Amino acid sequence: MASKVASATPDAQGQLRVAIAPVAPFVIPQTATPEGFSIDIWNEIARRMHVDFVWRPLATQAELLRTLQHGDADVAIAAITMTPEREKTVDFSLPYFDSGLQIMVRAQNDSSVMALLQSVPWLAIAQLVAITIGIVFILANLVWLMERKRDANFQKPYWRSIGEGIWVTMLIIATGEHGERETPGLFKRVLVPTMWLIGVLLIAQLTATVTSSQTVARLQSTIRGPDDLPGKKIGTVPDTVAAQYLTQRGLPFVDVTNANDGFRMLMNGDVQAIVYDAPTLQYWAARRGNGTVSVVGAVFRPEKYGIAVANGSPLRKSLNEALLAMYEDGTYEQIYGKWFSQAR
Repeated sequence: MASKVASATPDAQGQLRVAIAPVAPFVIPQTATPEGFSIDIWNEIARRMHVDFVWRPLATQAELLRTLQHGDADVAIAAITMTPEREKTVDFSLPYFDSGLQIMVRAQNDSSVMALLQSVPWLAIAQLVAITIGIVFILANLVWLMERKRDANFQKPYWRSIGEGIWVTMLIIATGEHGERETPGLFKRVLVPTMWLIGVLLIAQLTATVTSSQTVARLQSTIRGPDDLPGKKIGTVPDTVAAQYLTQRGLPFVDVTNANDGFRMLMNGDVQAIVYDAPTLQYWAARRGNGTVSVVGAVFRPEKYGIAVANGSPLRKSLNEALLAMYEDGTYEQIYGKWFSQAR
């Protein structure tokens, strides 16, 4: 029995074409050769069936069943949920994994200073500070133009005068006043309150940025299960059982294309929760989350994964016999322990 990665064109006769798609830890993304729990399961099945095969890597899970239906693959395996709707279009082997849906959110620890610091939108604050510096510099030049003919402090070389202008600008923003109240001049009387108003708006924007981030964090901390999802910003992978579940409940969601997208959306506050297959969320939270995300609540909507073949395929009987033998002699438990043991 041998295996290799197939091109878009099927290989020589006698070799099964096995379609796979990345979904950790069943098919690990971006590996030189296919790796994962489902990969190990299939390799053992193929060994027991005494068949050669070639891999048909696909970009997404949604393509797996379509590839089978179009006759471009003989078998599909990854993390394919068995549903009554899918049973109408393809045949499935016996279930080889019990799964379900779960929810991933940003980790919350109100007593942790580090968690508090992580919730602050530092990038947004840095951008706001940069804009503020630019505005203050422009206002300092306006102060210099206003005072250079009457105030000796503004009759120095340009940069020293601008330094004085920056100081005066900050005082105006803080107090709303500058110089003598009775000093004539329409320009000054318009400029001073305008500068103060700009300062108020900048401070309000800074406050709103921090407050909104903390509000999102508090909302996320209230998500403990599917009943907490209404009204929240949710992300999931399109064309999956998770997406179908959310649609059936009337819950809108944002498309998540890969794990990196999901982490970025959670950390940026673009979504407050990601709903997806429990083992995949647990895998990524443990190996990529670094404590910044957590999987919450019990598994809901129980589901089972199976190996898909074309309707009426004679392969189904052989697949089931191999799976039953693996359960009986303990081989399945060994493979399961490799990928899902607590120590890993």
